Amino acid sequence: MKNKLEKNAALLGLGAFLLLMFSVTITVVLPMLQGDLYVADAAAPVYDDANVALGREIYRREGCFYCHTQQVRTIDNDTFWRAPKTELKDGTVVGDRPTRPGDYANDNPALLGTERTGPDLKYVAHRLPSKDWHIAHLIDPRSTEPNSIMPSFAHLPANELDALADYLLSLRDWSIPIVTYAKYMGPDILNAGDEMLPEDYQGTKNPYKPGDPAALARAEQLIKDKGCLACHGTDMRGKNKTNGWANPPFPTDWYKAAEKHSDQFIYWIVSEGTLKEDGTASGMPAWRQNGVSEEDRWALVTFIKNLNTKK
Repeated sequence: MKNKLEKNAALLGLGAFLLLMFSVTITVVLPMLQGDLYVADAAAPVYDDANVALGREIYRREGCFYCHTQQVRTIDNDTFWRAPKTELKDGTVVGDRPTRPGDYANDNPALLGTERTGPDLKYVAHRLPSKDWHIAHLIDPRSTEPNSIMPSFAHLPANELDALADYLLSLRDWSIPIVTYAKYMGPDILNAGDEMLPEDYQGTKNPYKPGDPAALARAEQLIKDKGCLACHGTDMRGKNKTNGWANPPFPTDWYKAAEKHSDQFIYWIVSEGTLKEDGTASGMPAWRQNGVSEEDRWALVTFIKNLNTKK
């Protein structure tokens, strides 16, 4: 038996080598020959801004990809991490899909990560579009996410925190215009009146009765799922410089909003987000553009207005 094995050792070695080469050819060589894998998708981030490029290097240097991935998969659990489904002016529908090779064509090296101790960041700018929020979170993660286990990056100088935040804001689906809803976006909610309601929102009606238990329960789950209290505070009274928010505009005090505004006004803001005084997005997401249904947006309105009964 030993002699037979010795005689066949060369054949066994050759067979193993050929099998290895076949596997490498199928899984590595042939994909490398597919030219379309090297063509940047319209969704692929562009890193031509010097501050964004610096932020990407800091992200790599600090090992952020050890805990965060940047690869949205086909599984149901990854649905939450996808970019919002958006219909462009020409009727093209973009977003709401798993990532594909062309999304990483501009990444060298690709910082995909290996595990998710923290959330996937591929489209984090859609979920959290406020630069102030990101800087506050980097300095003191618990100030924005009470249950966060992320270490503080307060040791970074101000310019590096700024660059890292800019890089995080570049992580979005670039085929979706950064503001596709500018004509509807509202002002700071506490510095505006119901007379500013766009025509499309005038006359809208809340399908829920005040204090509807089903609406309140649904809203509570949405608030948890969407991380609303990370900005608006666990007590729902907003945030300012004393409790972790860097710069104006400060997140809204829901109790004051409930007291001042109509259901229709709050529904407008929840749906379309808000603008800064210079006309740029303030960081309040447009939940209409981020996959929250009309029914669920009204549930959030019902929840906020119900705070009036808790004073």
